[in-house]
Amino acid sequence: MRDAPAPRLHLFVCANRREGSPLGPGCGDRGDALYDALKREVALRGEIATTWITKTFCLGICPKEGATVARWPAGEASAIVTEVAPTDAAELLGARAAEPSAAGPTLAELARELDALEELQRKKVLDLARRLKPGLTLEDVQTPHDFPELDDPDWHYADGVLAGVQSVKSALSAMIRGRSGGETRED
Repeated sequence: MRDAPAPRLHLFVCANRREGSPLGPGCGDRGDALYDALKREVALRGEIATTWITKTFCLGICPKEGATVARWPAGEASAIVTEVAPTDAAELLGARAAEPSAAGPTLAELARELDALEELQRKKVLDLARRLKPGLTLEDVQTPHDFPELDDPDWHYADGVLAGVQSVKSALSAMIRGRSGGETRED
């Protein structure tokens, strides 16, 4: 057993569909709409590495309107909220950790977000590799041709995502280094 990175906030959105049940139809389309609204809001905030949104089946409470959401960690708020509508997305996510300026995030903020994304993706690549061949190290997965077990489409996809994140990090780093004079907004 190994510890895994934990998000600042993880929301589980019910999108369960039930036909012909005395409990009602479930959250279904309302849950799907809420899930989409939450994903959009998280992306707008630039918090995709620290705020996770997961679509799930029944959470045990079937509201007549909106959807049910489980929140982890609950903190001072309730762990389960019901009748949540897409218009509640910003409130459900809470206050932003740091409000970006009107000009958008700084280069340093983008770099920090990319660092977090890279770390999460690197762990995912290594975890997938170890499912295919237990005992592999991070150095081993950097030479996948040495391990035929890594000829797996899911592993190649995850590794490709990691390569993409690393390419963006490299481009951002070059952009930061290349800026001279004027306002760089690095902090």
